[in-house]
Amino acid sequence: MTMTPSDLADLWPLDRDVAFLNHGSFGACPSEVLRHQAALRAEMEAEPVRFLSRELDDRLDVARAALAAFVGAHPDDLAFVPNATSGVNTVVRSLTFAPGDELLTTDHAYNACRNVLEFVASRAGARVVVAPVPFPVAAPEAAVEAVMARVTHAPVSRCSIT
Repeated sequence: MTMTPSDLADLWPLDRDVAFLNHGSFGACPSEVLRHQAALRAEMEAEPVRFLSRELDDRLDVARAALAAFVGAHPDDLAFVPNATSGVNTVVRSLTFAPGDELLTTDHAYNACRNVLEFVASRAGARVVVAPVPFPVAAPEAAVEAVMARVTHAPVSRCSIT
C-alpha cells in the first residue's frame, strides 16, 4: 500500500494550514503515540507508586530489549534519554579531554549538540574540528571520505560524538 502525503499528514494532529518542517527541535508526535502516552499517564496517575516503583523498570527493560533487537545492539549498551542533546551532553561531559585534543563532528551537526562540543573543548583546551559533508551525498563512501579527511592523526582511545 502506497501512502500519499495527505495520508501521512493525517497521522499527526498538526494544523493542516501550516507547513510544519521542524521535526528536529520541536517535533510533533504522531496521534497514535499521543494516544499511547495518554494511556500510560492515566495508568500511572491511577496508582503512581505501583507504576513508578514496581513496574517502570521492568517496562523500560522490555522496551530497551525491543530497541536493541531493532538496532542490533545489546540491551545493556542502550540508555533512554529525554532527547539527543541530553544524550550528547551526558556522554561528552563524561569524557576527559586535554589541550590539543580534537572533537570531530560534521557540518550537519545539530547546533545544540555542537554547542556541547564547543563548551567541552574550550574548557579542556581542545578544539572542535568540523568535517564538511556534501549534500546530497552521491554515495555513503563520500560521507566517510569527507569525515576521514578531517582526521589529523591516528585515533586513540578517545571518543567523538554527533
